[in-house]
Amino acid sequence: MTYQVTNKSTQHGSLTPFGFNTPHKFPTTEESVSEFFFRLSQDLYPTGRAWYMPTDSYFEGLHKSINLAYTRLVNDAKDTIDSTLPDNDKFVEDDADLWEYRLGLITNSLVSLEDRRTAILRKLAYPANVQARQHPLYIESQLQDAGFNVYVHENIKPYKTPEDVVAISLTATQHGGITQHADSTQHGSGSFQVIANSLDPNEVFNIGGDENLWATFFIGGEALGDMADISSERQKEFRELVLKLKPAHLVVFTLINFV
Repeated sequence: MTYQVTNKSTQHGSLTPFGFNTPHKFPTTEESVSEFFFRLSQDLYPTGRAWYMPTDSYFEGLHKSINLAYTRLVNDAKDTIDSTLPDNDKFVEDDADLWEYRLGLITNSLVSLEDRRTAILRKLAYPANVQARQHPLYIESQLQDAGFNVYVHENIKPYKTPEDVVAISLTATQHGGITQHADSTQHGSGSFQVIANSLDPNEVFNIGGDENLWATFFIGGEALGDMADISSERQKEFRELVLKLKPAHLVVFTLINFV
């Protein structure tokens, strides 16, 4: 019959489940890696007199020296891994500089370290899916993984110009009472920035008429026609990434304010 707990039950009563047969152990303290290796060495040695390890003996000193080397090896290995993978606080700006150099990324010290880590992780994983890397959702995911809050929209029939998409009338809205114009705000199908072959933000590319709009797509806000905001400090980095991701024959209309 199992013991029934009542109001008279106590934690240490002899007839309770917490009685004399309950195992106990001493409180433990956190041990260092060196202490762990030392204790492990003692446990693994045979129990004969020849392997007895007196306190403060040369035998003990030898093991403490060896364990110190083990500890340094473990710590160096952890530091090496932490400085290699941009997913921890030990991955500092010097590590980011080195990996950007290795991976051919633009180094911009004005960009936050967190955004630089994200861009490096994306580049290390690229191409994550070779077969589908031309798909708009793949391009979109790569841009977002690099820290750009933008969305990719296909230009489907009936094909549209940027002016059609954002429904901007230059005469009606360019000088409206509450309209604001940032340095890089573009208006109209003829003046929106494009990304075709160059890192130059003032790139001019003639797609050759509306019949070639099939070879274009849009990068902007979440809904087609919405503008996205990107730091002007990352404009060159953004254009470089788009050039690497997009199919070579396509041209991108960017519905983006670089602020």
